[in-house]
Amino acid sequence: MKEKKNTASTLKRILVNCSSQAKAYGSCVAAKVPDIERDMCVKEFEALKSCMQNMVLNSAIGL
Repeated sequence: MKEKKNTASTLKRILVNCSSQAKAYGSCVAAKVPDIERDMCVKEFEALKSCMQNMVLNSAIGL
């Protein structure tokens, strides 16, 4: 059960701390509909990915 709680806590932290990056990525994609192409919003995606990875890493090392 502890692993489930840690996972939920990590996901909550990701949602809280990466919301601005998620919003920027979502806005970028939404603005391009229906003409979406691969890597159109790569800058926004990389910012979101980096934020999420940092949250997971910080969780893993207990920060």
